[in-house]
Amino acid sequence: MRIVLFLVLFAIKLQAQDTIVFPKIDVFKRNIVEVSYGIPLGDLANKYESTINSAVYFRTKIAKKQFVDFGLEVSGVVQGNAINYTFNGENVILDGSKSAFLLGLRYTRFLYQSKNEVFYIESNSGLGWKYLHYSKPEEEKFKEIDFQPILNTIAFTQGIKIMYNGFGVFCNYQYAPYDLFNSKIEDHFGAESINFGISGSWNF
Repeated sequence: MRIVLFLVLFAIKLQAQDTIVFPKIDVFKRNIVEVSYGIPLGDLANKYESTINSAVYFRTKIAKKQFVDFGLEVSGVVQGNAINYTFNGENVILDGSKSAFLLGLRYTRFLYQSKNEVFYIESNSGLGWKYLHYSKPEEEKFKEIDFQPILNTIAFTQGIKIMYNGFGVFCNYQYAPYDLFNSKIEDHFGAESINFGISGSWNF
């Protein structure tokens, strides 16, 4: 019983110390929200016009001026174009995509930080799972068939962000080869896009 009481008191003491000291040591912002405008490049430009993206990330410090961000990004597709999709050996025309989703992590490193720590420039190198959503045709013959067109792949991102007092701007390049894991879509479907946006960050 005494050992349990000692451990509880010790944990409370550590928590109290962490509450007092932690903000003074780690002044980086842990919660990140990003809003951006995405432009498809190359063959992907034939699949949709652009995207409006909203993302949220949670930052963990791993070393001095180095972090790992975990998060997700939801995109609304502007003017998606119809694509060809193979189902049971038959060519099916799918209506343009209306949404996309990205779940992943990124390694962040401060390239520069001012002495008062309110201004900094960071690089972001990301890896995640990207999903481009398409719905099955509304034709009668597809209504009772378990047919869900799926386009997902691994996404690689590289970006740079300039922040001042928790707010800033960024630019990201993304490479997501949709035809890498899906043989039902056309070859050279497209993979590249670039995002320009704004970012805000804060602590709990």
